[in-house]
Amino acid sequence: MEFSVLMSVYGKDNADDFREALKSVTLTQTKKPKQVVIIQDGIVPSSIDEIIDDIKNQASEIEITVLKKETNQGLASALNSGLSLCKYDWIARMDSDDISVEDRFEKQIAFIENNMDVAVLGGAIAEFENEIGDIQSERHVELIHEEITRMAKSRTPMNHVSVMYLKSAVLAVGGYSEDFGKLEDYKLWVDLIAAGYKLANIDDIVVNVRVGKGFIERRSNKREIQDWDMLQTYLLKNNMITKRKAWVNKLYIRVFIYMPAWMKKIAYKTILRR
Repeated sequence: MEFSVLMSVYGKDNADDFREALKSVTLTQTKKPKQVVIIQDGIVPSSIDEIIDDIKNQASEIEITVLKKETNQGLASALNSGLSLCKYDWIARMDSDDISVEDRFEKQIAFIENNMDVAVLGGAIAEFENEIGDIQSERHVELIHEEITRMAKSRTPMNHVSVMYLKSAVLAVGGYSEDFGKLEDYKLWVDLIAAGYKLANIDDIVVNVRVGKGFIERRSNKREIQDWDMLQTYLLKNNMITKRKAWVNKLYIRVFIYMPAWMKKIAYKTILRR
């Protein structure tokens, strides 16, 4: 099965991390993509272009397509621009500073080929700070569609960086919403579920995600309350939750945002990660 990889990179991304991310979906994969689409979301340092050229030379069998946007317009806009450039039916997502495990695509494609009714397939992730061996936590999600739908009532049921999805399904629901803050991926899963598409996850860790120091503290941005409230309204509109559940979810995010960092660490270990 042939597939594309879709990535976005912007000016503040670390060039060394980007190199590792790009290598992990090209040079080191046991099952390689036919195409990698890279959206440069605004002006990037020349080192990014040099890395892309270097990987192109080392992985000449992979077509690397680059779109350079003059201004930074955000991840949702960048990914929407990239969707139309992806040539193959299946698209794998990848972030610019994470590292896919070497057999990620081999495992995911094997599952898809045996479950052709699935439109989105994700997996588990391991979160690390600076070195890949410095694992802080793992995020495992529900595996079957019914449980994924249930999980979507409270938390995002897919690890965005881990997914492979059917291009036609994502385009059919309008792609990524560009007015949902940082919840563009969560809304996409809701859109796909509401449209009747089937989602699944494998329980294998398929991507090592770089969270960096200060990860917990960054989860105190009050903008997240606004985005979360908007999502609850959307879940209600699609009859996925009740008014009571929406109220509970809104209370939850406020408690989480305002709790001290030490309590957030406990919440992540005992509730949000397993």
